[in-house]
Amino acid sequence: MARFLNKQDEKIGHPPGALIFVGQQKTEQPRIRLIDYDQNMLRDEFVDSIETLSAHKFSGSTSWLNVDGLHASDLMASIGSTFNISSLVLEDIINTGQRPKIDESAEAIFISLKMLSYDPIQTTVNAEQLSAVLTENLLLTFQEQPGSVFEPVRERIRRKNGRIRSLGPDYLLYTLLDCVFENYLKIVETMGEKIEEFDEEILTNPTQELLEKINFYKHEMAYIRKAVRPAREIVLKLVRVENELISPEISPFLRDLSDMSEQTVDAVEVYREMLNGHLNIYNMTITNRLNDVMKFLTVFATIFIPLSFLAGIYGMNFEVMPELHYQHGYYMLLSVMVLVVLLMLAYFKKKNWL
Repeated sequence: MARFLNKQDEKIGHPPGALIFVGQQKTEQPRIRLIDYDQNMLRDEFVDSIETLSAHKFSGSTSWLNVDGLHASDLMASIGSTFNISSLVLEDIINTGQRPKIDESAEAIFISLKMLSYDPIQTTVNAEQLSAVLTENLLLTFQEQPGSVFEPVRERIRRKNGRIRSLGPDYLLYTLLDCVFENYLKIVETMGEKIEEFDEEILTNPTQELLEKINFYKHEMAYIRKAVRPAREIVLKLVRVENELISPEISPFLRDLSDMSEQTVDAVEVYREMLNGHLNIYNMTITNRLNDVMKFLTVFATIFIPLSFLAGIYGMNFEVMPELHYQHGYYMLLSVMVLVVLLMLAYFKKKNWL
């Protein structure tokens, strides 16, 4: 399957809002996890049935429902009917090729973006879609597969660290987005360290293998950029949202998240420009080496032009050539040739051609 664009063949011909899963199935069975909490209470469990969750739609506590696995259309339809999520939103959730977006209404705010993960063995970046639906007391999140990106948030909830247990689902949404962008920065930093290692090598040893590495990292940074830039747009829009679901006390945190998103995009652009510069330097270095070789061959050939001329003259078969009968003519001709070579080398050196 293409990395930059998922095939949409299965959606062709279906009406808007049709629950057709688009993407690669990454987990065998969907998994539903409910975390319900306030300052004095915490409930953390995996849920087998969506019907048991209907009581949490309007509870006084903060509820976080996370679904791992998007391929079960029946389950998604059941979630939509239980929590009053529109079919168009559900369609975007299970379309893993969906471009990151944000939609808002008086009842809910929908966000969809890409989460990135780094494979240290293959040194590649992988992406999965994260969708979130924020309602009055409930945050629903949808992931393609189980992961550990949000485990620090769950740990903060368990340990009552910070203000997370005293604030609502809007602050919870902020903390999840903060984890996503921190992970962006971590991956860009890891890739950037490897990219910066090319600076010296590209001048001293511009090999074909190095060119392949540069092209590889250009491809990976383009993949990161495809996820990071739309995610920044989402945060910028979220900062400007005027919706009762986002309380005013969350605004400073969202502005801080906006700064982080700008920093992430700037870092991606810097390393993309650095890779372009590496590629240009590589081409210039190879060209300069080729020029040096051509200059040497040209000088070498130029030196042999007069020598070939002299050898050609005395290689002719005319009988009347008085120099042919000189007793020391051979050594005289060799001396003339050496003198010509030395004079030409001195001239080339004076002209800075050597």
